[in-house]
Amino acid sequence: MPALRQSMALLSHVFGRGGFVAVKIERRNEPTGEQLAASVILTGASALRMMRAERRQMGYISWKDLNPDEERRVLRTSSPSTEDIYLPDLVRIGAKSGEVQEDLCLLVGSATQRRRMPGVGWSVCSRLPADSILEVEPGVYSLSPEALCVAVAREVGCIQAFALAQELCSKISLSDRGKYLPPYTSPVTNKLAKDKDQPADVGYFEVEPVLMPDRLADYLAVYRGNTAKQLQRLFPYLSENLRSPMECIMLALFSLPFSYGGFACGPFKTDYKIEFDDRAQAISGMPHAVCDAYQEAARFDLEYNGELGHSSRRGRIHDEKRNMGLITMGIEVATVNNEMLCDMEAMEALAWRMHQRMRKRYRNRVDARRKKQEALLNTLRACFGLKPV
Repeated sequence: MPALRQSMALLSHVFGRGGFVAVKIERRNEPTGEQLAASVILTGASALRMMRAERRQMGYISWKDLNPDEERRVLRTSSPSTEDIYLPDLVRIGAKSGEVQEDLCLLVGSATQRRRMPGVGWSVCSRLPADSILEVEPGVYSLSPEALCVAVAREVGCIQAFALAQELCSKISLSDRGKYLPPYTSPVTNKLAKDKDQPADVGYFEVEPVLMPDRLADYLAVYRGNTAKQLQRLFPYLSENLRSPMECIMLALFSLPFSYGGFACGPFKTDYKIEFDDRAQAISGMPHAVCDAYQEAARFDLEYNGELGHSSRRGRIHDEKRNMGLITMGIEVATVNNEMLCDMEAMEALAWRMHQRMRKRYRNRVDARRKKQEALLNTLRACFGLKPV
């Protein structure tokens, strides 16, 4: 798989296909061998930057699917020279920053296809499964989100790949501003939603989910190698439709197994509607409640309480009524904020309570479990552009 730079520890918005995903697929005449030789296949940080730019500006992915034969031909033939790489076009589509000097990350099928060029980092991969390469525009290709997740896992880490996939399954897209990637200036208005501890220059866009766990599972099932096997053990813990980076972090902490530093409380149903009975409606004045993360076996609703939408008087009253309705239905409610998420002892006590309601014993026998939990938290925070605690 392609080599990725350490700057990719900040995993940002990319896209996926399958399920409820807005993807426009078109076909055109096949390119000639000469055109393919001059084409570029973007990977690594360049592909991530371009995918984020596409989602921000279009709201969907307009790139074209390739059939397996086309993918193999592009990978086998692409060997661009300096004259073939027009930087203004790459800046236009978001693959390269116009403000900060950074290497362009390109993929080829063999070492002989590489050219000696300044400012270009080459990755070599001779074989990829179907659905690994997409056409961005004539002469420009990119790794698909599934392939990029595997590349991140192999070259950076499985938790970072999990965080990337978690963002793509959620209703958020990070901006480019963060510790590991330079700022990205876009003429598009950024509708930022911030939590209290979110740095002023790290925002996120409210978007629709662009990756389905089932689609990723299908890709991993045909991908050969230990990396894919490791990811297959993690991705059953992915959640969908989360609405903020802190919700993503919270669900990862409570869902992942003990061995990764998590609390093994999953699976959760996210953005889950619970219809109230007559008594719950009478006490809450609501016909139903939507849970951030519902643990069905425990009848437990885990909520993240950020600054946005919860600090106003109206927001507090709404939350109180909603929680009373859930309690009347026999559902326990726990509200977590950023300060609590940073306290592993408090989170473990909450996990113990969830296990108790599931009629299970909480048995975390991992050596140095507190260090593992703190390491997981800080890795996830870095992936979403937040400072370590």
